Amino acid sequence: MNWDAIVIGGGINGLVCAAYLAKAGRKTLVLEARASVGGGACTNTIAPGFRIPRLAHATGPLRRDVVDHLQLASRGLSFVSGPTELAALDPDGGAVVITHDPATTADGLRRRSAHDAAAWPRFVATRAALGKVIGSLFTISPPSVDEPTARDGWHVLRTLRAFRALGRDDAYRLLRWGPMPVADLVSECFDGELLRATLAGDGIFGTMFGPWSAGSGMASLLVAANEAVAAPNSRFVEGGPGRLADLLGTIVREAGSEVRTQARVIKVVVRGDRARGVALENGDEVNASLVVSGLDPKRTLLQLCDPVDLAPEFLWRMRHYRAKGAVAKVNLALSALPAFRKVDRDTLTGRVRIGPDLDYIERAFDHAKYGRFSPEPWIELTIPSLLDPSLAPPGAHVLSAYVQFAPYALRPSNGSATVDWDIERQALGQAALRTLEEHAPGLRALVVALEVLTPLDLEREWGFTGGHIFHGELALDQLLTMRPLLGWGDYRTPIDGLYLCGSGTHPGTGLTGGSGANAAREILRSWKPAAASRGA
Repeated sequence: MNWDAIVIGGGINGLVCAAYLAKAGRKTLVLEARASVGGGACTNTIAPGFRIPRLAHATGPLRRDVVDHLQLASRGLSFVSGPTELAALDPDGGAVVITHDPATTADGLRRRSAHDAAAWPRFVATRAALGKVIGSLFTISPPSVDEPTARDGWHVLRTLRAFRALGRDDAYRLLRWGPMPVADLVSECFDGELLRATLAGDGIFGTMFGPWSAGSGMASLLVAANEAVAAPNSRFVEGGPGRLADLLGTIVREAGSEVRTQARVIKVVVRGDRARGVALENGDEVNASLVVSGLDPKRTLLQLCDPVDLAPEFLWRMRHYRAKGAVAKVNLALSALPAFRKVDRDTLTGRVRIGPDLDYIERAFDHAKYGRFSPEPWIELTIPSLLDPSLAPPGAHVLSAYVQFAPYALRPSNGSATVDWDIERQALGQAALRTLEEHAPGLRALVVALEVLTPLDLEREWGFTGGHIFHGELALDQLLTMRPLLGWGDYRTPIDGLYLCGSGTHPGTGLTGGSGANAAREILRSWKPAAASRGA
C-alpha cells in the first residue's frame, strides 16, 4: 500500500496530526514503536488493581480548537477537576491553596498576608491578559522570517492589536516579564515566600532553569498562554491520559486510516531529494507521499535521516539544539491516602507542590548544574485516584510525582570512577520518598509499589532525546519562529516532504495537541493533490 502520509510516533501531537489529516481525506498511517499509543500520555498498571498515569499525569491542558474539531466531548472524552487547582505544602503544616475562583483564593491568602490577598486578583487578571496575547500566536504557524506572506502579516497584525489592547501597564509587563527570571517576576508581585515559590514552579517545570535563570519568566507565561487557548478544565482526563490517546487512535481508524503499534521506524527513506517513506526495524519499507514525525527534532533529523540529505550547517545547528532533561518521575501505589499535615482531602485534589521558598528551588537546581540530582528535590505531585477512584482499589490510592532536579547526564563525584542512572535510580527514589514523608509522616508504610523513571528512561523507553519532556528547552531562543531552529519554524524540514509535528515545534509545551494541529493545517494548506498516492 502507498499511503498519503506516514506519521512517525503515536504520541498526542502525532495522533492529533494524523486525525486531522485522516478527517481531511488523506489516507494516513501512524507508526508507533511502543506496544500502545499515547507516548507520555499513558495509563499503566503499577501493581494489581493500581493504574497510574505513568509519565504525564496531566494534559497540556488540551487546546480548545482540537477538542472542538475532533468532537472529543461527543465521543465520550471527559475531564475531572476538584475544588483545588494548585496547592503548596508548608513545612510547618497546612498549605497555600489556589482555587479556580480568585476571590476564594484571596480569602485564603489573607490569613497569611493582607498584601498578597489584595494583589492576587490583579495578578490573575494581568496573567490572563498576557496569556491571551501570547496564546494568539499558539494557534498559527510562526511567520516566515525570510519570505513573509500576506497571511503572516495578518496574523502579526492581529497579535499587535491584542498587544495594544492590553493598555500601557500590562504591555510594559509583557515586555519585562518574558526575559526576566521568574523569581524576580513573582517577588515584585507578592511577599509570601511559599506563594512565590509555588508560582515560580510554572517557570522551571520540565526545564533546565532555576528560578533566577533569565527567560524563566517567559516559560511561566507560556503556561498562561496554554490556559488561554485551552478547553475548560481540560488538564485531567477521566480514566487517565491514556484514555485520550486511545480515543484519538479510534478517530484515526474511523476516518479510514491506520494505527500500527510495535512498529519502530529506523530511517526516513529519501529518493530524488524527497521523503518517500520509512524503513522499519523489521526490515519492511513503507511508501508515502510525505512523512510527518512526531518525534523530537534531534531524533528525527540526526538519527532517522541520512546526513547526506542535510546541509552541514543545518546539522551543526541541530546538534546544538538544547534538549537536556531535568525531571524524573516517581509513581507510588499506596494502601491508603497519605496524611499530609494540616491538609484536608479537598486540598489534594489538584496539583500539589513541595518547595517552601525560592532558595530551596535554586539549591535543587544547583545540583543539576553540576551533574547531580538534588537530595531535596522540588516536587509536583497529584493523587489522581481522589478524582477518579477507578484507578485504585477501594480505600487505596496512586500518587504521581514529578521530581526536579535530576539531570540527564550525571557526573562522578566523591572519587567515583563512573556513575549512571541505573546505579542512582534507587537513591533518587529514596530522596523523593524522604521529601514526601517530611510532609506526610508514615507515607513509606503505605507504599505497595514504587516506580522511578529517570531522564535516561525517558530517552530509552519514550525516545525523548536527552530525556527532555518538551522535546527541547523552552528558552527564548528556541520559541516561535526559532523552534526548533530559526528559518524552520513552519513544521517543514530541509528535506522536501518531511515535516515535524511534535512538541519540539511551535508552540511546544507538551500534551496540548497544538503542535500536531498546527502542523496538519500547514501540511493540508500546501498539499499537492497530484503528488498524493491513493493506493489501497
